[in-house]
Parts: sequence; C-alpha cells; structure tokens
Amino acid sequence: MSIVLPCPVKINLTLRILSKRADGYHNLYSLFWKKYSKERLTISATCAEIIGDFLEVRGLEVKGENLVTKALFAARLSGADIPALAMKLDKKYPAGSGIGAGSGNAAALLSWLTDNFALSISPQETGRLGADVVFLTRKYEMAEASGIGEILTPYLQVPRMSWLLVFPSWASDTKEAYAALDEMRENGNTPLTRDQAAAEAKNCAETLYRGGRTGLLPNDFYPVLAEKHHEYGTAGHIAEESGALGWGLCGSGSAFFALYADGGKALRTAGERFTRENWVIKTDCLE
Repeated sequence: MSIVLPCPVKINLTLRILSKRADGYHNLYSLFWKKYSKERLTISATCAEIIGDFLEVRGLEVKGENLVTKALFAARLSGADIPALAMKLDKKYPAGSGIGAGSGNAAALLSWLTDNFALSISPQETGRLGADVVFLTRKYEMAEASGIGEILTPYLQVPRMSWLLVFPSWASDTKEAYAALDEMRENGNTPLTRDQAAAEAKNCAETLYRGGRTGLLPNDFYPVLAEKHHEYGTAGHIAEESGALGWGLCGSGSAFFALYADGGKALRTAGERFTRENWVIKTDCLE
C-alpha cells in the first residue's frame, strides 16, 4: 500500500535582512507563507530490507544529494523505528527559485514519519537539513520568522488568496545574493530595524487580509536581482495590469509571485501572459 503526500512550498510575503552576524549568517525578519504544491512524494514500505531505501525522482533533475534522503537519514539517527521505504518524488519546480521546494519534499516526509512512526526530531536537527524545513513541517500556514529564519511565531490573519508562481530561465544563488546585498549596504543602503520590519509586514498582511492592494511587496533582495534582470519590472507590470493585489520576489530566489483574490479569470489571464514571455520557463497556480 502506498501513500501520496503533497509537498509544501513557501513564499516570503515580506523579507528584510536586518544585520550580518559575526558567524557570517544574517539576522532577518520575514513573513513566511505556506501552501501545498503540485509536487508529490509517494511512499510505500518495502520488505526488501537487504536492499534498503530507494528514491526515484521523476520530472526535473535533482543535482547532488536529495533532501528527502537526508531527512530519512536524520529521522533514523533520532531513534525512530522506520522500515525500509520505497519512494517516488515528482519534481516540478527548478532549484534556486526561493520557494523551498526541496525543503518541502523533506518536510512532507518528516511530517508523515512524525504522524506514523512517533518521530521526535528537534527543530535544531530539522534546521540542519535546510533553512525552510522547520517552517514547512509546522501545522500553521503563516509565521513571523526572525533570527536566521529559525525563530517562528504563528501569524493568524492569513489572507485568503491564490498564488501565481512564475519561474524564470535563471536561478538565484543564495550566497551570491547575500554578498551583493552586503556590498550594497556598504555603499550606504541602511537596513530597517526589527520593529520597523515587523510593522511593515503587519501592514502588508492586514491590507491583503482586508482585500486591499499592496503592490510590490518589500524584499531586500529585489533591488539586487532586479538590477541584473530587468524582466522583474515586466513581471510587476503584468501583475498590476491583471488585477493582482500584491506581487514580489520569492525569498532570495529567482521566482516571482503574484497574489489574486480568487483563482478566477484574472489569475488565468496573468498566467497566459506570463507564458508568452520568452524568459519564463514555467508558471503554476496554487489555491
């Protein structure tokens, strides 16, 4: 018998990088927002203990070690009694997009193991798998994130909106994005304080919750990436003209998102317009 698990992904409704730490990491403030994606992880127990676990990836190629494999290894190290598993992963989203798709694959597995094999794994251990895994394993849909993204507080006024995700032909390397932002800061770009970032995020979330328009949502990486890729300006125009209430960049990644009050004509029209852009390789709508 097999179980099919939808995998979560996230956007950063807002993202402010507050300071660089002595250990090289950065303190941030963000509103993480989760939905379940079109990626699927299919799991079945296998009696072939001598063969062990098996993971088949379909769709897009995953380079390097898959986070699903790493998550299963970490779960076993925690002491959970887990049988050998045969797994199939349907990959639909490219790496470097900023939506945490790989983290969502791992989160789907860990959540299932928690529910079915009494897995008990600490947030610190989960966080070692990836910065987004901790949030994507949580039951709530939106959270304030601070520290380096590991300090999470549930945010309850979640707008009821549909997402349009737009994936460009380029990826964004997180280390390079942070390095470019640090260089910009050295040239006089002053970061917000935590209180300012929290107030800004609250205003954006409440505006969308009431059905208002925010326009371009705040993300400190947007100027960095928009300087290299002027197509983001085109993306913003399409979002605005098609009736989106908010739009922006997915974390430090390359993907663009637009938010719609429902999954109706406006969202479909925007999706059609984006697919006609030669720099767009894929779009997806999530309700």
